[in-house]
Amino acid sequence: MDKPFIGLLPAAGRARRLAPLRYPKELLPISYEHDDTGGMRMRAVAEYAIEAIRLAEVLHVLLVVAPWKMDIVSYVGDGSRFGVDVGYLYQQDARGLPPALDLASPWCHGCHTVFALPDTIFEPRDALRTLRALYLDERADLALAVFPTSEPHRLGPVVLDARRVARVLDKPAVPPAANTWAAGIWNDAFTALLHDSAGASRTGGDGEREPVLGEVFERAIHEGMRVVGLEFRDGSFVDIGTPDGMRRCLAGTRPPALAGQAGQQ
Repeated sequence: MDKPFIGLLPAAGRARRLAPLRYPKELLPISYEHDDTGGMRMRAVAEYAIEAIRLAEVLHVLLVVAPWKMDIVSYVGDGSRFGVDVGYLYQQDARGLPPALDLASPWCHGCHTVFALPDTIFEPRDALRTLRALYLDERADLALAVFPTSEPHRLGPVVLDARRVARVLDKPAVPPAANTWAAGIWNDAFTALLHDSAGASRTGGDGEREPVLGEVFERAIHEGMRVVGLEFRDGSFVDIGTPDGMRRCLAGTRPPALAGQAGQQ
């Protein structure tokens, strides 16, 4: 499995859960840190996902943006100040997460794709590096990083059988586990499945319902792909894309994503 790795960050949503916010949630100033001059600089939410990908030794990143998210291009630039090379893909309309990810399919073909959400923060910060090792060892088609959460009913809980993923649910009324997937790594086989699922969502009869990525993960399981998961039981996860998640971060109750060593999974 000597194919290259490429990072993928989708930032083309409309942040409806944070309305009437008219600023990219990915650029919310969550923390501050010392800069090279001895002063202080803002650290935006998206920097945590970029760092997680870089710590997985992935140095080329695709960032999906939309017309209302062009401030992200100005902020991230070419990625050099974050230690990565960043290229941009443009999505005209917000159609959900799978279509945004599928936009990158031609560029991800022949690569292992390392995916994270730039409006979330998870700990340990090198979780994707650990997940990359499992993905390669297991020769998986899809590997998911799974973190504990107190809100599995509004996220994507995962049912694990050792390292094998048995189920991936989306916002279940009765969650089977107090966890959620937060990031992943996949190969060409899953990229093709994602492309097919995104295409079906555009031609199906579901009206305005946006496709759900967890359902594509579930389809991969049903179609016999090798789907594995790594649960970081001592880790943490915060979704900044909700009012509660943003309040937790601004109140200082988010995970200290820059502090200490990575925990054990």
